[in-house]
Parts: sequence; structure tokens; C-alpha cells
Amino acid sequence: MSSGDNLPSKASKKLVGCEKSLKALKEPSPSLVPDPPPDPKNELAASFGRRCPRHSHSLGLIQLLLRLVLNSAVGFRGAAAALKVVSLLFPTDEQAPSPNGGQMWVLRLGLHMLRQSKEQADDWVWIIDHTIQIGPLKCLVIVGVRLSAWERKRADEGKSSALAHHDLCMWLIMPMARSDGPAVHAKLDSLCQETGIVPCQILSDCGADLQNGISLFCTHHPQTRGVKDIAHAAANAVKRELNGNAQWEAFLKEASHAKAKMRQTKFAFLLPPELKAKARWMNLAPLLAWSRKALGFISSPRPVPGASWEDDELEQKMGWIRSYQKSLTEWSQMLEVTAVVLTYTRENGYHANAKQELQVQLSSFAARANTPACRIAECLLKFVAEESADLAEGHRLVASSEVLESLIGKAKQIEGRQSKSGFTKTLLGLAAGVAEISEEKVRAALAAIKVQDVTAWVREHLGISLEAQRHHAFGPRNVGTKLA
Repeated sequence: MSSGDNLPSKASKKLVGCEKSLKALKEPSPSLVPDPPPDPKNELAASFGRRCPRHSHSLGLIQLLLRLVLNSAVGFRGAAAALKVVSLLFPTDEQAPSPNGGQMWVLRLGLHMLRQSKEQADDWVWIIDHTIQIGPLKCLVIVGVRLSAWERKRADEGKSSALAHHDLCMWLIMPMARSDGPAVHAKLDSLCQETGIVPCQILSDCGADLQNGISLFCTHHPQTRGVKDIAHAAANAVKRELNGNAQWEAFLKEASHAKAKMRQTKFAFLLPPELKAKARWMNLAPLLAWSRKALGFISSPRPVPGASWEDDELEQKMGWIRSYQKSLTEWSQMLEVTAVVLTYTRENGYHANAKQELQVQLSSFAARANTPACRIAECLLKFVAEESADLAEGHRLVASSEVLESLIGKAKQIEGRQSKSGFTKTLLGLAAGVAEISEEKVRAALAAIKVQDVTAWVREHLGISLEAQRHHAFGPRNVGTKLA
């Protein structure tokens, strides 16, 4: 065999080349391999080594306090005390912050979120509501979300696409002595002029003052559509069904009497929950859930550690609930209907096919004619059809303002006991609640907003607090003479 016979043929060279090419495709080059996602733990630890100018505390420690207050519902004193306990674990030797210092970080972050510039776009949705406390002021709150951002979230997360606090952008926090329809319209119009943005949708509850203001605004801005919130519509439907219902009133009276009789007895573990005075028609589920459990326990008692009783004792205390068994079943089914509607609209909004898709989910309830569940289903299907009317195929509108209600609730947690004393500077915690806590966000907020900026905002929008007025009213008098 000649030496030329040992050389690879052209065909074999091509085969080897193809194999190398296939191997290269299967094993992408290092430059094309995506970087691993950042490790939040390492990022937070690294931020303990960085500080903002003129700050004695690190960005890592500031982030920890903000997360305790904004994400974990811990008060300022509690957050400062918790950080003091774990300060030995810090990678630095810095001291834990004071409660007042932590409060100011939250307020500066809140004012930064409120003043952030908004993207120029025509798909903004404004969600508006009033929050009230004691005193003459009523606070108008407006948050926003872009429909395109919500659609991206729906595509990425599927059914878990309900709006969260960090999906929102804070537009307005405005305490007002008068907040009727014309005043709301004036604020909406002023906000448009300041930002150069006209929203495509304004969502609110069914309150007359907000609805009147939105109607006036939409008259001058036909590209904006005023929409009503589904959660308040559901609460109103339940109110119409139960308000004045003799059986319901009798049940509430019996539950109240039972609570008074059992409070200081061995049956205290059977006490019904408190029915909230405010927004009571949106908070019936805990009471009815207790009723079903109590009825099951009375029907088939089980041993309870630390408590013993005779059969007649239990019957005397809770036997009354048996007469409401049928009604409790009907009322519970009624709330099941509202839960189905709220879950669907929270995730899918109003759209052209909303009524038809909801009808399928509510078919089992609608079949039970002349029941509360059937009447509530018909009422809410009609409401969804009205709010979805004339919407183009594929176009959606936000249907639930529950995310704003939740944000207002978080702000009251941040205020703590001060929420009982009228509006104070901690109102800015409402704006801080929409922020996703990161080193970049905290650094930007502390660089842009100074303590005097917070003080100026409070002076302009809130004036003197009720607590300061109490001090002036009840404090010692200055008689104008000095003691020797």
C-alpha cells in the first residue's frame, strides 16, 4: 500500500468537519452562555460595604430596615430593635439604626417614588380611591399601571397575574378638605397637565364623588374610559341581598348574644369573629366560615383539650345555630359566586368575552333558581357585561382596585397607632409601598430626596397635625410671668 493510501479521503475530511460543527452547535461558546441569575444573598451582603454620601449606615442595613417595615409589617421601633438583636451578624461593625432614622428612610423613599417621572404612553390606567381618618381631611390617592406591562405579566405568569404593589406607579397623594366631583375632576385634570399624559382608563369604586369627577374628566377627554371596580360591585350586590333580610338580621343578633354569653366561659373557643363595621359587606367570609365550622362541631362534637361539658350545656350555648343551616348554606354559596367572579376579573380584567367565560364558571350556581347565589351571579354577570361593552377583541381593562385597597391597608400598618390621629407625615409610606427594595432604588432615593424635602412636603400638604393641636389645646398655659 502506498503512503498516499494512509491519508484521509476528502469524504472522510468532510465527515469529520460536520461532526465538529454539530458538536460546536450542541456546546455553545462561553460568550453565548447566559450569566447565572444574581444571588440576592450575596448582593445584600456586598451592599453592606457601600454607603451613600453623608450616611453613616450602609446600603445593606438600610435595605434590611426597609424590607422589615414595607414587606413584613414591622413597626419602626420593632424593626430597629430587631436589627439591634442581629447586629452581631452584620458583615460590618455599624450600629443598628434608630426608629426615627428608619422612619425618615421610608419617607424619603416614598417621596422619591411619588416624584418619579412617568413614561410617556397612551396606555396608562389610573386606579383612584379615597382614604379617610379622623379630622376634616380626605386623601385622594391615585396609582397607575400600563396595560402593556400588565399584559406582559399575564403572558409570563399566566393565572397568577393579579396586580401586586410593585406593579404600580404612584401618581398622587393629595389630602383635601373638600373632595367632591368637581374637586376630583380638577385634580385629575391638573395631573394630566403636569405630566402631559392622559390615561386610557380610570378605575374606581362606586362612590358618587369619584364617579362624578371621573365623568366630568371623561367628558373633556373622550379617549379615557371610566370603569367601576368589580369588588365594590360584588359588595353592593351582597348588601342588596342581605340588608333588611329578617333571617340574616336574626342570625347576627343570635351570634352577638352567643358571643356575650360565652366570652368568659369554657366555650370561649367557639366565639364568632368580629364583623367589621367598615366595608362589612366585603368581609362576611370569616363569619360564614366560622358558622359552617361551628355547625359541624355542634352536629358532631369532638374532644377539645382543656375543656369538658355535658351535651345539654353545648346545646344551650350553640344549639341556636341549627335553625340557620339552610340559610348558611345559601349564604355561603352566594359568597362562592363572588369569589369566582373576583378571582377571574382580578386576573383577566374586563374584555369582550368576559361574560361568556364567567357564565361557564358560574353555571352550577345559575342553575339554582331563586337562590341568593343565582341572583348574585345574574347581577354580577350583568355588571361585567356592561363594563366590558364595546371593547375590541383582545383589548382588556383592569377590573379590580383591590391592589390599591391593599396598599392603603399597608400604609395604615406603617402608620401604626398614628393612623388613629389623622394624617401625619407617615402618609408617604403609602408611596414607599410600591417600591421594590434594591440597592439601586435606595441609593437613588436617598440621593434625590433630602430630609428638608420631606419636611417641605408635609408642611405644604398636611399642615399641623391633630397631635400638635392637642398639645396646644391641653398643654400648660403660658401666663406671661416668670417665677423668681
